[in-house]
Amino acid sequence: MALKRYTAERAGFDVAIIGGGFSGACLARELLDKAASSFRIALIEPSPCRGRGVAYGTQDPKHLLNVSAENMSAFADDPNHFLSWAKLNYDSGVQPDDFLPRRLFGDYSESLLTAVLRKYSRQIRWERDEAIDLRNRGNLAEITLRNGRRLITKQVVLALGNFPPAELRLNGKALSGPYVTQNPWGINALEGVPLEGEILLVGSGLTSVDMVLSLRSRGFQGTIHMLSRHGLLPQQQHTKTPGFRSTWTAEFPRTTRGLLRLVRKTIRTAEHHGHDWRCVIDSLRSQTPGIWQSLSLKERSRFLRHLRTYWDAHRHRIAPKIGRVLDYQIRTGQVQTHAGRIIGFEETSDGAEVTYRERSSQKLTHLAVEQVVNCTGPEMDCRKLESPLLASLLLLGLIRPDPLHLGLDCTEQGTLIDAEGVASDFLFTIGPSRKGVVWETVAVPELRTQASDLASSLLARRDHSLQQTFETARGMQYAAVVS
Repeated sequence: MALKRYTAERAGFDVAIIGGGFSGACLARELLDKAASSFRIALIEPSPCRGRGVAYGTQDPKHLLNVSAENMSAFADDPNHFLSWAKLNYDSGVQPDDFLPRRLFGDYSESLLTAVLRKYSRQIRWERDEAIDLRNRGNLAEITLRNGRRLITKQVVLALGNFPPAELRLNGKALSGPYVTQNPWGINALEGVPLEGEILLVGSGLTSVDMVLSLRSRGFQGTIHMLSRHGLLPQQQHTKTPGFRSTWTAEFPRTTRGLLRLVRKTIRTAEHHGHDWRCVIDSLRSQTPGIWQSLSLKERSRFLRHLRTYWDAHRHRIAPKIGRVLDYQIRTGQVQTHAGRIIGFEETSDGAEVTYRERSSQKLTHLAVEQVVNCTGPEMDCRKLESPLLASLLLLGLIRPDPLHLGLDCTEQGTLIDAEGVASDFLFTIGPSRKGVVWETVAVPELRTQASDLASSLLARRDHSLQQTFETARGMQYAAVVS
């Protein structure tokens, strides 16, 4: 189709949101609540589940939220919204400090999006399909769906959520075969896993904890091994201690070492006054984006290399109930943790033999297991993903990875930056893809704030564009009269 046919009047939508998980659903709601009745949105998502994404798509009731119910509202101005909804739709006895099932929050998110689709049925279209290509057509964008249809829109937001898991590789080659599960969140990922024997989970973070719960739910009676570079497990959430006040000022050290010393000092002070280290870590939450952006690229890289694993274990904690279950299984030997690096993998007649080098002793250790499950977490480097959409955008130079390959390069407000370092005038992003820029970008409080701010920005851009169009037309009329 010729470029000249793509005029503003031909745009079917004002904004197309690619991704219908929690972030995309929040953004759609914010846009429609703030926009005029003529504003139109396309929400594109291949999954039949609305508003859930991978994070809240689990159906295992043992997978709990890592945050208490009182802090999970989708509305910043109504902090008890999720708590009230849970009391009405789940259990009237729910307490503010309860850690509820993740699938329940998925139900909550889906219910909010369903309400939006009903309320604004003339303004929003749910496209159950995958966006596989995106092209800049003058001042518009053309999105191609897998079914071959094309959508024309003025602005596009990538709300892709967490990227799929990073491939488990050895010597540059992906591990494969019937005894390897590369994507633990895939459909029927654990089908065929035996109910006895030994299973190796590569990784010891939140995904591994989920897999322990899922395996036990399926009736697995054997030993579960967790292997990671440091052997660290997520810490448990804890009952809050009232009265803690952070002592942070606007001035933070500009080095990783200096920040570590400051946090340790603050924890010692807090503990001296009867508080828990968790209060200190939590008090950093609002400060984290500013701290991250104040660090040089060299210091950010140093943090990732030396402290990231420790930060993740202490910042992204598990519900107390899950922590108690995991502690018991470790004490009884049902779960065994290992710190080391895989250096060998060989299929056997009934499973696989994995060789790893122990972190402390450098000794080689062999594990004979019936299944290896990749629990290393989402891939961060967009260049390594099997995504036709991202591959197309990278090839066209419309996007680029951030310097540390933690996501997509963008401004703090979510405007994507192209291969030449220029901020786009029509491409934006929200959620985990902003990690390299703001670091904290996966939890509900951050996501709902991003959605509100981005909605306001997109609408302001549209209003500015309309004003420019009006002034141009008025100028042309004036010129015609004068001539």
